[in-house]
Amino acid sequence: MVKQISASDLEYLRMKQNLIHSVPAQSGGGTPPVNPGKTEFQDLVEKGIKEVNTASREAEKASMDLASGRSSNIHETMLSVTKAELGFDMLVQMRNKVIEAYQEVMRMQV
Repeated sequence: MVKQISASDLEYLRMKQNLIHSVPAQSGGGTPPVNPGKTEFQDLVEKGIKEVNTASREAEKASMDLASGRSSNIHETMLSVTKAELGFDMLVQMRNKVIEAYQEVMRMQV
């Protein structure tokens, strides 16, 4: 089955949103961002979350189709479920690394 998002994951997403909005966009040479209110990192995170959410929905639909008899392809179902699980696990690990980096920055003395 597909893992459900826990309360701590939701809290992380809220923290991420606050953290991303508090970081100013990079200025200097190069091309200006398409949306000046967003950073590349924020776009990357949002894209990752959307992809994991899409994979989760596809896995849930494939599981429901298999359980109801509308599909008999267990291989495709298992592949979509595994893809969703791996994506979610990667997203959680990315969250952990961001939190570790944030904590490390907060420990720095100026």
